[in-house]
Amino acid sequence: MPSNRKRHTATSRRSFIKYAGAAGTIGLTGLAGCASDDAGNGGGGGNGSGGGTAGGGNAEEVVIGSNHPLSGGLASTGTGMHNAVRLAAERKNEAGGIESLGGAQVTVIKGDNQGKQELGGQVSQELIEEGAHLLTGCYASPATTSATQVAERAKTPFVVSVAADDDILQGRGLNYVYRPQPPAKKMAEDYATLVPEAIRDNGGTLDTAGLFYVNNSYGQAIRNHLKTFLPENDVEVVAETALEFGASNANTQVSKLKGADPDTIIATTYVPGGVTLMKALRDQNYRPPHLTACASATFTDDDAVADLGQAANGVMDNNYALNPTIEKTEEVKQQFNKQFDQGFSATVGMAYTAAEVAIAGIEAAGSTDKDEINAALEKLEYADHIAAMGPVSFKENGENENALAPVNQVQEGAVKVVYPEEYAEAKPQV
Repeated sequence: MPSNRKRHTATSRRSFIKYAGAAGTIGLTGLAGCASDDAGNGGGGGNGSGGGTAGGGNAEEVVIGSNHPLSGGLASTGTGMHNAVRLAAERKNEAGGIESLGGAQVTVIKGDNQGKQELGGQVSQELIEEGAHLLTGCYASPATTSATQVAERAKTPFVVSVAADDDILQGRGLNYVYRPQPPAKKMAEDYATLVPEAIRDNGGTLDTAGLFYVNNSYGQAIRNHLKTFLPENDVEVVAETALEFGASNANTQVSKLKGADPDTIIATTYVPGGVTLMKALRDQNYRPPHLTACASATFTDDDAVADLGQAANGVMDNNYALNPTIEKTEEVKQQFNKQFDQGFSATVGMAYTAAEVAIAGIEAAGSTDKDEINAALEKLEYADHIAAMGPVSFKENGENENALAPVNQVQEGAVKVVYPEEYAEAKPQV
């Protein structure tokens, strides 16, 4: 049955005009390169239309399109996220496939958006044409913005794997897009509530902050919300500075922050930007009393933390987190590490969770019809996931009503959840 979700309908047409141009030349194919993966039975089937097996029954396969950066500056994390989608599909297939479709196998096909906005939409279009019944992606918020617009126009459900910008969902009149993770506003609110509390309750002082953020929609959104929420929690922002995406040097930014002498620097970056920050701090022999982050992939990425060594110890980052209190988390992590020989970071884990949510929606629909999958996602409540938050259940605007960004801390070279206590595996070290 068709989707009943209607939100911000008055802005739908205007939003389409605004974002269609950002999607780039979506009518062209081949530039980003789509391919099938070995998570299922090979390539996609069909022409990507809304048709398919409806109302339960049998199907040979269901196809998920993975739209992530597989080359360029975000390739390391993006490849891990794509592999997480593959693993979710493989685990479902090993468990018997989509039971409501007679054991249909889940196939994953992929496209490389290179972290670029102009390729996000194009890759979505290619994956849909290749036969995807549902899409997931994209990590970089600008790429996700264009990717979701194309999916919406094609009436193809899209489960965001990771992308923080509020505007991906809010105010765009989207009916086919869902985000299990917290958006930028929630990430900043959780930082302002949880991190000062964790530091103060353990004997530290956090009265002033300096903001260091990547200069794109993701970084700007977090910055703006932090400036709202931090004063409400008795933290004054005394300096802020932006790093251009892809920049290899942050000495000017660190000099500005050092001059303001805040109790903490709050980093909001992709993995390379956080590494660049740490290098500049080392070069200037400077570190604030507390080095923290909000929604920064650097300090929840096992490989990046290992590369940074002792310098990473003590850094707190409120971000997506894997739930260390359940056995499934370690089981999935060990399987991923063994199969793909790379770290299973919180960002990669959120991509895995998004893929499981997508698969659960297909299972609940009992159909490959896109509108029926969409209707199932609207009503879904999925608790059997590995993220440190409550059941995934979507509000009318497509956001997860139980999304949470807990506090992680690097302790003795390992990323540990330290707050709130219901998900903590260690106490904060201040």
